[in-house]
Amino acid sequence: MATLAGVVLFLGIAHAGADVLVGNAFLKYAATPMLSAATAAGGAMTGLGVAALLWIRRGARPSGLVAVSVAYFALHTFADGLVLGEGFAGPFPTAVPLTPAVVVGTLVHRFAEGAVIVVPAILVGWKPQKAVGLLSIGLLAVPAAYLPIGLFASPGSIPAFAAAWEAIKVFAAAAEVGFAVPLIVVGLLPRILPIRSFRPAAWVFIGFLAMLLIHFTVE
Repeated sequence: MATLAGVVLFLGIAHAGADVLVGNAFLKYAATPMLSAATAAGGAMTGLGVAALLWIRRGARPSGLVAVSVAYFALHTFADGLVLGEGFAGPFPTAVPLTPAVVVGTLVHRFAEGAVIVVPAILVGWKPQKAVGLLSIGLLAVPAAYLPIGLFASPGSIPAFAAAWEAIKVFAAAAEVGFAVPLIVVGLLPRILPIRSFRPAAWVFIGFLAMLLIHFTVE
């Protein structure tokens, strides 16, 4: 569970947070600084609000952790789909050639993401077959990948589409941050606290570092 906290810490805070900052650097010039700030804040509050609603309704039950984990996984998968589609049909297509390192890194990446929902589901008593079935949520990446394809295939102003596209990505990344914070604080950390040794902290760092190295390979 400590390693899983490190994975979510990287994906939902470090990676998604960097996406928000980088995206806003473009969005504030393509639109206005006020709009870019409102987009990021709106996304973060939306993610936090939905996570809070799920926790209020389900948190008292063992399934509360699973509910928030599933919601986070769904959002992260959708955001990954946006990036995948952008690589082929965004304003600046940057599809990465497939190499053995990229393929292996992607498989490990998806395995770690799947653990975000499978591990909590098994810990609260779900049968492994039912827990693994939650991975079908990963199919959300498919419609998300087609979003930039449909957007940039339409005739119109490319600068306007590019600004709208950046706003979508910033909002999604900020919402992921909003989901990740409660997932870590009320979902994962209570299961490894109180920490009476350095070992749990080390496993959190190992999970974080592993995802960092994977992303160096894949992205």
